[in-house]
Amino acid sequence: MINYFFESPYDLTGEEFWSPYGPEHFAWLGGMGLFCLISCILFRRATEEKQDRILKFIALWIVGQEIVKDILFYMVGAFGVQYLPFHICGISIFFTFLYAFKPGKLNGAYIYGMSLPGALAALTFPNWMEFPLWHFSSLNSFTIHGELILFALLALTSGRLKPDFNQIPKLTLVMVVLAVPIYFLNKKWDTNFMFINTPSPGSPLVPLYNIFGDGYVLAAFVLLVIVWIVMFLPWKLAERKKKKYKFRKE
Repeated sequence: MINYFFESPYDLTGEEFWSPYGPEHFAWLGGMGLFCLISCILFRRATEEKQDRILKFIALWIVGQEIVKDILFYMVGAFGVQYLPFHICGISIFFTFLYAFKPGKLNGAYIYGMSLPGALAALTFPNWMEFPLWHFSSLNSFTIHGELILFALLALTSGRLKPDFNQIPKLTLVMVVLAVPIYFLNKKWDTNFMFINTPSPGSPLVPLYNIFGDGYVLAAFVLLVIVWIVMFLPWKLAERKKKKYKFRKE
């Protein structure tokens, strides 16, 4: 299998491909889950200064890994616009980098509301089965999504990132601003960034596409906002409860 590491996508025959939800897939998920759990425990014990350095290192590593991936595709003669970082998780690379060096409520909201669930969905419903399991692109897809999840969990479980319910309107606007130009790029390049044209095969968005057809994007966006409300609301309620308790105590 390792012989396929540098194989050009144009030279793959299909017999090297793998299927999701097999032993290898679950091994990846289990290994990354365990690594994230141990990392979160150790991260909480680190000083704030060391935590800063760790987050910056992970962010820089992710950016460097994305660049190396593109270089490798170029070396095997297969680089194309479809490999540009314009998917949700590709865009998450930039927000992760921004948060590591200049944390804020809005980019924190993106990390929690888009990067974390997007990377989790990508690992749960992978769409890179056209590459062998030990191909550099497949390994990159597994690890870079895991790293995005790790970054979000470290910031979240350490208390550095506090999801703000009031950021949902701004986050909605950010997604619209991103989706509009990407829609036209998809038309020009015949790509499917952000899965605006069609959903990723095997993902939970497929039933929406079957129901709404080309209008599934609007239905998916409404569903996304509902998911955000469910994700952010507990933090809002916990904050109110804390303030109420503090007021009564005083």
